[in-house]
Amino acid sequence: MDRHFQRDEAIQVIVACLAGPFAESAFEGYLDPRDMAMNASDGNEGSSDYADAKRIYGELRFLMPRRPRWRRIEDRTARLVLDHWSAIEALAAHLLVKHDLQFDEALTIVAPHLPPMPAATPPERHPQPA
Repeated sequence: MDRHFQRDEAIQVIVACLAGPFAESAFEGYLDPRDMAMNASDGNEGSSDYADAKRIYGELRFLMPRRPRWRRIEDRTARLVLDHWSAIEALAAHLLVKHDLQFDEALTIVAPHLPPMPAATPPERHPQPA
C-alpha cells in the first residue's frame, strides 16, 4: 500500500513541477499541449522545476516499472493549465500587486474561476428483505 501512495504522490509532484513552466509557455502563446511541452523543455532543460520533474520521473522506475508515459504526464499538465487559465491569470495579477498571498487570500482569488464542486449525493440504499 505504501508503494501505491509513493507512486501517486510522485506523479502529483511531477505535475506540480511542470505546471509552472507550462503556464509560462501558455503565457508566451503556446496553447497546444505538445507546443507547451516543447517550449517548457527547451526553456527549462537543466533548470529547477523541469529538471526536478524529469529526475523524479526517472526515479519512478524503481517504484513503478510500468509508469505512465512522460508524454501522458505532459499532456495532463498542459490540460490542467489550459483548463484553469483564468484562475492562473487572476492569481498572477494579484501577485504582481501584492507580491505574496496567504493561502486563504489565494483561494478567494481563484475560487470564482474554478468549476463548482458537485453536490454530495447520498449512497444508494437497497431495500432490505423483510
